Amino acid sequence: RRDTLIDVFDDLARTPGSFLVHDDSFRVRTFAYADVARASRAFAARLDAAAVRKGDKIVVFAENRPEWLVAFWGCLLIGAVVVPIDYRSSPEFLARVARIVDARVVLVGQDVPPLPELSAPVWPLHHLDWDAAGAPPQVALTRDDVAEIIFTSGATAEPKGVVITHRNVLANIVPVEREVQKYRRYAKPFSPIRFLNLLPLSHMFGQAMATFVPPMLGGVVVFMRGYNPGEIVDQIRTRRVSVLVSVPKILDVLREHALRVAPSAADAATGAPGLQGPG
Repeated sequence: RRDTLIDVFDDLARTPGSFLVHDDSFRVRTFAYADVARASRAFAARLDAAAVRKGDKIVVFAENRPEWLVAFWGCLLIGAVVVPIDYRSSPEFLARVARIVDARVVLVGQDVPPLPELSAPVWPLHHLDWDAAGAPPQVALTRDDVAEIIFTSGATAEPKGVVITHRNVLANIVPVEREVQKYRRYAKPFSPIRFLNLLPLSHMFGQAMATFVPPMLGGVVVFMRGYNPGEIVDQIRTRRVSVLVSVPKILDVLREHALRVAPSAADAATGAPGLQGPG
């Protein structure tokens, strides 16, 4: 049953096993599906205690990290609207968006630049208490309630927000889920399917490939810091990654890295020794 995204969360909460792995180059943290569900409910209760109500806007300005997903689900559980911003955006862009949506709270990560003065309170996501417990209030939600607002860059004009409802997101993920269910049994020998997600969670595809798709398979999502090709290859090898979620540019960088490490791979790719493509 998929009336709202909360139905997806309820299934996520019942999924066994590990869900999120965060390697920030200093330490590795792993969280189970149950950990994320518990922390999300506790975060929703914290928002409620701070007088955040259904329809209030919560800006998320943070790098990919497990706490991002906790904040996302915590907001949805009480009907708050998530306003994600790419952490590589300028602080001025953050301030403009926060003003436009009249942000109730701004959530920030560790890798963001110094913030300008904001009218809304700022909560550091990396200070989230994973051991906290709490139960959010029951909030009536429908498919047509707003889940999030995604903003354009605003490079040449005032930023414009795209309003995304629960119905919009479900329209994308439910057909995928139906197809996945048909073939899920064939994936069992390869389980858990591991996703290395290098796309920002502030973008809908990157968000889907961390938040909605992996739970369909009981998969594991890996977040890492930076885009060093050698470190990406190490993550893929040591964590036995099945799916790399990235932009084409990352694939180009990985190809160049592979050719530096193993020049003979270029010959193998062309099928003839010493033969090279155009350029």
